[in-house]
Amino acid sequence: MILVSVMLAIYLGWPLAFGGKQRGLETPAEARGVVAAPVSAAKHTRPVVMAKLAAPVRPESCYKRYQREVKLCTGATAAACKLGAADHWDMCEATGFWPN
Repeated sequence: MILVSVMLAIYLGWPLAFGGKQRGLETPAEARGVVAAPVSAAKHTRPVVMAKLAAPVRPESCYKRYQREVKLCTGATAAACKLGAADHWDMCEATGFWPN
């Protein structure tokens, strides 16, 4: 038990003591190494039109998606469906993406 505690302390303390890679606040896509392609605006469009087109869209929260999935569970397999939706909700909270 002592050996495990020492190994855990070394594993967690090494980056603090010797400056491990700072990941900072990354989105899940950045953490996986996904690079977004740059979006270029057409030269004939007005900035006001582009601002309206680029309005931010809020993604659906994991809990809202869970509620929607549970409402679809019916029939003899409703219990298994609800457990699967709960597992997907947990994965969504951990990763930021609803699993397929």
